Amino acid sequence: MQLPPHLTAKQISEFTSLSKRKVYVLMSTNPDMGGIPSFKVGPKSLLVDRDEFLKWWEKTKREGQTFPTKVTSET
Repeated sequence: MQLPPHLTAKQISEFTSLSKRKVYVLMSTNPDMGGIPSFKVGPKSLLVDRDEFLKWWEKTKREGQTFPTKVTSET
């Protein structure tokens, strides 16, 4: 699969076979906590640099990763 320079959650979902919802959670999680390094474009769009994603993916495959679950807020 040829990946473009910047990836959407849908493209990452198709590449990894993770659900799009899980990808959004990973994109919204701090990379220090296991999330995918991402950046915001405009008010809603999240993108991921292809090279950063591939580094994250290889590290995850090599070291294993417990993916974060949906973040809930406490009131």
